[in-house]
Amino acid sequence: MRLLFSFVIWVLLGLAPVILPAHAATISKEPALQENFYGVHISDNLAWIVGYYGTILHSTDRGKTWKLQASPTRQALFTVRFVSPLNGWIGGSYGTLLRTDDGGESWHAQPLNITEHLFASHWPDESHGWLAGSQGMTIHTSDGGHSWSKTVVPGDFTFNAVSFTNASRGWLAGEFGVIFQSSDGGKAWVKQKNPVEVSFDSGASQNLFALLFTAPGNGYAFGLDGVVLSTRDGSRWEIVRQRENSDTTKATHHLFAAAEFNGRIWATGERGTLLQSDVDRAQWRQAELQIPRVSLNAIAFGEDGFGLVVGNRGLVLRTEDGGKSWQRLKIITRSLENHQSAR
Repeated sequence: MRLLFSFVIWVLLGLAPVILPAHAATISKEPALQENFYGVHISDNLAWIVGYYGTILHSTDRGKTWKLQASPTRQALFTVRFVSPLNGWIGGSYGTLLRTDDGGESWHAQPLNITEHLFASHWPDESHGWLAGSQGMTIHTSDGGHSWSKTVVPGDFTFNAVSFTNASRGWLAGEFGVIFQSSDGGKAWVKQKNPVEVSFDSGASQNLFALLFTAPGNGYAFGLDGVVLSTRDGSRWEIVRQRENSDTTKATHHLFAAAEFNGRIWATGERGTLLQSDVDRAQWRQAELQIPRVSLNAIAFGEDGFGLVVGNRGLVLRTEDGGKSWQRLKIITRSLENHQSAR
């Protein structure tokens, strides 16, 4: 049964094995730009996208054009974060951790001696970073990645999200709807009660995929069936959105990622779900999009309204007005020179 739950997560994230046709042999020369994108990061006018088959894309002009950056791996890449204009980190499958100190001109694998998938990461500053993933694995650095400490949370949970509000206090969320909290920088984790957690023995399916803290004690968790949890103190969680109190068909679609811009929260999910909250975060509405009903896996905003959403089958959406309108982009490869065009 536990293997079934793990496989469901792999399917949702697009990690299930893909059988390529014979004519796809040229894929070794180009990344899988029509496959799944899992992570996106924006820093001022700069942006990065990561995904299937070790793909790393970089834009220096707010997503208008893109260039493929050389990747040292063919593993799936899930998260990308830059802690300064030059220093960045990427987490991926089978313990993959990549680092750059030249803005992505070159990426280097960091040996961790682990094989667990690293689905989530959080970097509040250049010194402190956390990654979390399968089989209860969490890793942490407090010296900018020069050394890493490993902590395995008991219970063999898969963690899909990690977030810290300072160097000490943080949260994990994941399989079976669990939420854990740490008050010592991730050395020890304590499970918090929340209204959606289910036991393994129950046979019920519940997962949380994203965490977003908008203030030191104010946070949100997002998961299966469009559920959204909220906390005002970092300890007690309540449901603020679920299937029963939502009036649209997209209310039941799973939510995979979230971001805040201009006081509103955005959440992305399966089948083209892109939700925006109102200012008091009591109501949520679906953005008007003309896109295929594929999973939207990640979202990021800059400080002035520039935003990106990435998803399965190479889908990328771009906004310059804080989400009032979204434009679909098509990334076209030409060897190592890559450009995008509106579609």
